[in-house]
Amino acid sequence: GGALRGELLPASRFTRIPNAGDSMHWKSLLLLAALKHALALTIPSLDDLAPKIYAQRLNYRIAVGSEDAPFQFKDLHVELGSNKMNPKTSSTGIHDIALLQKPFYVNWRGKQDVVLEKGGWELIWSEKSPHGFLACGFVSPEKVKRTKDAFLDAGRFFMYHRVWTEETLASERERRLKIQDEVAEKLKDRDAYFQKLADEKENVGSKVMSYAKAAKSMNDYYTSGFAESLYIPYYDDQVLKIDESCIVSTRGLVYKTNDKGEAIKIGDSRVEFLERKD
Repeated sequence: GGALRGELLPASRFTRIPNAGDSMHWKSLLLLAALKHALALTIPSLDDLAPKIYAQRLNYRIAVGSEDAPFQFKDLHVELGSNKMNPKTSSTGIHDIALLQKPFYVNWRGKQDVVLEKGGWELIWSEKSPHGFLACGFVSPEKVKRTKDAFLDAGRFFMYHRVWTEETLASERERRLKIQDEVAEKLKDRDAYFQKLADEKENVGSKVMSYAKAAKSMNDYYTSGFAESLYIPYYDDQVLKIDESCIVSTRGLVYKTNDKGEAIKIGDSRVEFLERKD
């Protein structure tokens, strides 16, 4: 892979990246929860962590665009390099990527290669966050189209996968369970209030109160951080363990930047270890 010109997304933008289906409120709640948990957690030294990532070989599968008819390509085989091209704060700095083979997609003409250039990776981890991000970016020199509605635009795109230490992942899993328990109670309350609304024996005043309480239960649900908590992997087969200080989620998101430099989610990615043949 060639040198990555420019930058991957700055760490400061990660608190503003939207996840599909999340409420407008979870971002601030996530920050508060992250700050609370970070007080008792040890964030790894990125200078010490970077060499553990060098020469890791990964296999990405990507789906971008419409959920009904996404553009999908697979076998994006990469090796994360050690050549640092751009030092950054709260980051390992941008390093080179070796593209071991071209990924491909399949259309009516059969197997088609996807040409990618200017790859780079970095691991970003803000001081107060329980998780970081392994970010890998490439440039597609031209628009690649499988059908009218399934395509990858020309330009740079990025795959972001969350990263934890053993300690921070264990803490976040506990937080996920706690949120899920709280949400179950809120939804139970909502259902009880809805039952009262449907009860013909309830008077108008009682139904107004039940509606208000049901609405509050739903608001509590939307502001609980539940949607965000689903990005915390609960099972070990949902992560790649490079070592105890670097555990990567197999589930990621794909972004591009618009003309204003804002991150726009365009799809999803999955990653697994690539078996070494040498």
